Amino acid sequence: MRLKKSELELFLLGMLVVVSTGCNKADTQKMQQDAKATGEAAQKTAADAADATKKAVNDATDKTKAATSDAVDATKQKYDEAAAKTKQATSDAVDQTKKAAKKAADKAKQAAKDAANKVNQ
Repeated sequence: MRLKKSELELFLLGMLVVVSTGCNKADTQKMQQDAKATGEAAQKTAADAADATKKAVNDATDKTKAATSDAVDATKQKYDEAAAKTKQATSDAVDQTKKAAKKAADKAKQAAKDAANKVNQ
């Protein structure tokens, strides 16, 4: 037996009335408690998700700070090494220039002595 659309609607309306009137105060309170518990659970889930996101951001920030600090330290160390090498190379060049100048001065003195000795002879 098939019900017509209007008969089906009437049947469903009747069932709704039966279900609605069949709910007593305890059932209503239970539904309210369940709804409240569901809302609290959703709120806790959202708070947990926010905390997890905050922790992830803080962890990423800490790692970035550490990596940046390490990079700065490495750069400073390389700069200090390069400065020390440059200072040593400059010092070596000055020493070599002094030696070459002294050697040239000694040769000039010797040549002047030799020339003076030739003139005096």
